[in-house]
Amino acid sequence: MYNNEQPFWFKTWVIVVAFIFCWPIGIVLLIGRINSSKQTMLDGSKTTRICMIVGVILILVGISGFSGRKILTALFYIAGGAALIYFGQQNKKKVERYRGYIDLVANQKVYSLDTISNTMNVNYDTVRNDLQKLISKGSFRGATINELTRSIDVASPQPMMQPVMQPQMQAMYQAGAGMVENVMNTVSQAANTQVTAKCPGCGGTTVAMKGATVECDYCGKIFTAN
Repeated sequence: MYNNEQPFWFKTWVIVVAFIFCWPIGIVLLIGRINSSKQTMLDGSKTTRICMIVGVILILVGISGFSGRKILTALFYIAGGAALIYFGQQNKKKVERYRGYIDLVANQKVYSLDTISNTMNVNYDTVRNDLQKLISKGSFRGATINELTRSIDVASPQPMMQPVMQPQMQAMYQAGAGMVENVMNTVSQAANTQVTAKCPGCGGTTVAMKGATVECDYCGKIFTAN
């Protein structure tokens, strides 16, 4: 349902080529890539750094153009560079909001949009739109925005259907299941212990075996559970 595979026009080499031959298209592709998946949306520091570097380069190219009396072209470059730097700074603030939502909803189990709005000092419409964006990218799988209750409804695991058995078969099954469970528990405790791991990317928490390599459900970052 949530496909994190990016189209080829968002690949790094395509964006670099676009900047070389037509930098306005490069800016459009860069911004599109940033908003294309939960991984890139929540990678704030990298995004800001890229926007700052490219923006400064465009401004320097524009300044150098004044010497050749290409004033309009120079101003065009400077405006593009300034716009990219501004976008990078605004995106950094947006990423901070996203991480705040993940902390409140995923870690603290706060589902009221009004409470989230008051806690983060962000207006209700921004909270709703931001959360809807995160849901659409798969950060909160199965969640929906409930406009009537002004809350985010997080999906809970569905209970498994139990097969109907005869009493004798059920007793045998329970005895066997108990033995298997005891063995599995012994092996699990001997091998590893479960820990609540905090993602270094977005701050979301997940329960995993200590030392295991896991993928964050909220931002897609791969890290080791410690």
